Amino acid sequence: MSPGPEGGTLSPTSTMPVGATGLRRELGLWDLVLLNVVAIVGLRWWLTSAGGYGYAALPLWVLAFLCFFVPSGLAVIDLTTRYPEEGGIYAWTKHAFGDDHGFISGWCLWTNNLIYFPHLLIFTVGNLVFMLGDRHKGLAASPPFMAAVSLLIFWIVVWMNVRGLKNARWLNNLGAYGTWLPATLLILLGAFAWIRYGATTPLRAGGLVPVFRFDTLSFFSAICFGFSGLDLGALMGEEIVEPRRNVPRAIMISGVIITLIYILGTAALLVALPQQNIGLLDGVAAAIAAVQEKMGFGFLAGLMALLIALGGVGGCSAWLAGCSRIPFVAGIDRYLPPAFGRLHPRYASPHIALLTTGAISSLLILVGFVGVDVEQAYLFLADFTIVVYFIPYLYLFAALLKLGVPGTAPAGAITVPGGRAGAVLTGLVGFLTTAVSIAFALVPPGGSSFWIFEAKILGGCALLLGFGWLLYRKGRPI
Repeated sequence: MSPGPEGGTLSPTSTMPVGATGLRRELGLWDLVLLNVVAIVGLRWWLTSAGGYGYAALPLWVLAFLCFFVPSGLAVIDLTTRYPEEGGIYAWTKHAFGDDHGFISGWCLWTNNLIYFPHLLIFTVGNLVFMLGDRHKGLAASPPFMAAVSLLIFWIVVWMNVRGLKNARWLNNLGAYGTWLPATLLILLGAFAWIRYGATTPLRAGGLVPVFRFDTLSFFSAICFGFSGLDLGALMGEEIVEPRRNVPRAIMISGVIITLIYILGTAALLVALPQQNIGLLDGVAAAIAAVQEKMGFGFLAGLMALLIALGGVGGCSAWLAGCSRIPFVAGIDRYLPPAFGRLHPRYASPHIALLTTGAISSLLILVGFVGVDVEQAYLFLADFTIVVYFIPYLYLFAALLKLGVPGTAPAGAITVPGGRAGAVLTGLVGFLTTAVSIAFALVPPGGSSFWIFEAKILGGCALLLGFGWLLYRKGRPI
């Protein structure tokens, strides 16, 4: 093998460089931009924010942008350019706090996604049902139907990823366009409807000031969660072409796109629909349908519902690709069985990690529908994934606080502006915002039993962390 960029080598059977793990560098700048968009932008977070806070969600999006999105972007750029290796937060936490904390942060990232896939797939299938029309609307409330279609979609995604990022990235990119197009259309239709018909949800005096109630506190956590995911590309650091150059550029480009989509889209949703009529599973497509009905043409809503569903499929593929790298590198480090660290002989993908992730998530998809209706399952999974996923973000900002020391960065690293003071400010703001978001996610939504909700969330987190710790202790190299 011959040397490749960023310390990689060139595969004897390919012109693409490979990293130290044997993975091929397939992701360029535009692939990363689209990966960030499809992984981070969840049109469902429009529904949560607009339905929960109305127009007061707009300043909350700005607050989450300043206190969470910007700090996380600065932290990821700094740490990625210091340590451009496979594993992302898992690797950075190991550098900062040792192998045990690194394993727990990676364990939370992986297990969170095992639970996140059912949540994302419920939303995806809900939009497919909307596309079928009112006659089939009841299918969205049928757990057997939702579970079966979710499993079918999920295993198509798994199969594409086993065939390697060279193939799976096209699914990610298609999903990004499936996110952009409905978002852009709704924003344009919302602007047209506001100019011509006025807002369906009126903006009253004081309407931009959030009124926090006990049963809506968790919505702010969902808004912060909607901005999470900039670490995803870093999980595949050895599969990115020139990561020190492309990761920062991709974060800056996608950051502008993501922020505009969230803020303008939330406003457009409230212009198109009354706040109380915004549904969790099909609200975006319903808003497009409401505006187009006023305008006298009726073909866009179904098409947009299909595109939104494609966006969900792309998001599922992006997160499956990223989170499967955690058990892959843990297998290389021997904290998990060595089989997890194997690559497919033909596609050079971590196929054992991908198939294991697929099998466990499939089981959780089936279990998630037992004894609850679809909307209850959706809300519970949303809060649970927020709590588990934000634990690694606490490690992310803590790692920045420890590692962001002037004079320690290698050549080519892009550090947080402002030197040590800038790193400390960024780390503290991000850490505190993440901690508050976790606390708010523990507040049960209206109509839920407080003790049952807390038992599920806290009990589930304790079991996940406890099992992860035991797995680390058992697999720890001697």
